[in-house]
Amino acid sequence: MGSFSLASIVRKPPTAPRTNPAREAVRFGDAALTYDQLDDRSSRLAAGLVRRGLQKGDRVAILMHNRLEWVELFFALAKAGAVMVPLNYLLRPQELQYILDDCGASWLVCEDGLFGALSDLAVSDITVVMVGEERDATVAYETLVTEGDSEIDDRGDLDDLFLLQYTSGTTGFPKGAMHTHSTVLWNTVHQIPDFGVTADDVYLVVPALCWAAGFHDLALATLWAGGRVVLHPSTGFDASSFLETIERERVSKTLLVPSVLKRVLGAPDFDQRDLSCLQLVISGGEPVPVPAIEEFTRRLPGCTMAQVYGMSEFPTLMLLLDSSDATRKAGSTGKACRAAEIRVVETDGRDAPPGTPGEIIVRSPACMTGYYGNPDATKSILADGWLHTGDLATVDDEGYVFIAGRSKDMIITGGLNVYPAEVERVIASHEAVVEAAVVGLPDDRWGEIGCAFVTLAPGTTLTGDELGAWLKGQLASFKIPKRFQLGYEPLPRTTSGKVQKFRLRDR
Repeated sequence: MGSFSLASIVRKPPTAPRTNPAREAVRFGDAALTYDQLDDRSSRLAAGLVRRGLQKGDRVAILMHNRLEWVELFFALAKAGAVMVPLNYLLRPQELQYILDDCGASWLVCEDGLFGALSDLAVSDITVVMVGEERDATVAYETLVTEGDSEIDDRGDLDDLFLLQYTSGTTGFPKGAMHTHSTVLWNTVHQIPDFGVTADDVYLVVPALCWAAGFHDLALATLWAGGRVVLHPSTGFDASSFLETIERERVSKTLLVPSVLKRVLGAPDFDQRDLSCLQLVISGGEPVPVPAIEEFTRRLPGCTMAQVYGMSEFPTLMLLLDSSDATRKAGSTGKACRAAEIRVVETDGRDAPPGTPGEIIVRSPACMTGYYGNPDATKSILADGWLHTGDLATVDDEGYVFIAGRSKDMIITGGLNVYPAEVERVIASHEAVVEAAVVGLPDDRWGEIGCAFVTLAPGTTLTGDELGAWLKGQLASFKIPKRFQLGYEPLPRTTSGKVQKFRLRDR
């Protein structure tokens, strides 16, 4: 038996209190795993990987939709002492390749439905494990489970690097936020008391597991508490199907970004479903409109809505506001979670007075240890023990935080983060483009949409539709601006050369 680590969530010593090991732990559709089965299969998978040559510290990239194997693999890599690198299946081949190269992945676990993406990747030096139908030059996932021994000793320790959660940045290139077993556990443990997670809970995972919000917002906490996790398909969200799952599985807690929450409230069968089991809905990524909160509370009086704020650098749920304060503190994201200390500071580092905008900084044992292979970016975000979020906010005289803007100009569309610098860099690579700037505009359906302002080279012609079609081969679809304004006039800039995006928003 190894030291305490993430594996301990499903592998507890016999003397430790825990739920019935024969109880269901995680379900996806008609398939499910008990706690005993999850522990056994993840141990066998870990042993099978080690038998095939996996070394402690090896980077293992994961390219899968939501499915049971994703959860098995999480705990298998924790037991094997490897480093998990979730890949967003929405990314284009060149985006995936950048991450694989940057982290130095030596293993790639891919589901058969996404195998086609590998044809455009340089993976000849990477061992590919195939989930589902085995393909040429791959190792079958189930073969690894069959070959493995469930008695493998855990090789992961608290301070070992375990997770590289890639997030885009203002430079336009993804950065791998480094998380140890300890930071992930800290990010998890506070959620149990902060959100009242118990062994009686059934948590429905709606976001993709490859996103930080997927597995790190209450899913892991629910397993640690001995509850049950239900995985929703990560593609093709349908509000009626979601409501049917709530009713069938007796879901007590879930997470919905505001744009999806609106779709759920608008479902034609909302009032015909028995949703009395639902106790808590978490919503974040962008402020939830007060009318939506009021409608939700009226139609589900027995359910609490909690607005949250967090980031891939962790904690993922560092600020929270429940429905009891939603009207009185309309627009606020609440106060700090138990595992974090939050400050809003001015440029000189002093706390901003109430009502004065400043930057949100956070100190927590859940915070990342830095960006992988990027000391300059690490130094710019971590200073004197505080993580500088780059997000602007005000604090009122009661200590409630109100997000005021994003100094990084990040756009949140449908709950997904889009960093304009990355999109601008790709647009500017088009031969007809001189320069480009992308800003976020309010949108009833998506919360925000991207609008690209593009300066064309003299003598060239290019339409927004043509540019959008070209970008489909360069960027994930959610990153592509939904509006384009093209012309030949230079973008408005300050005397120091920075684009004045506030003037573009007013156009």
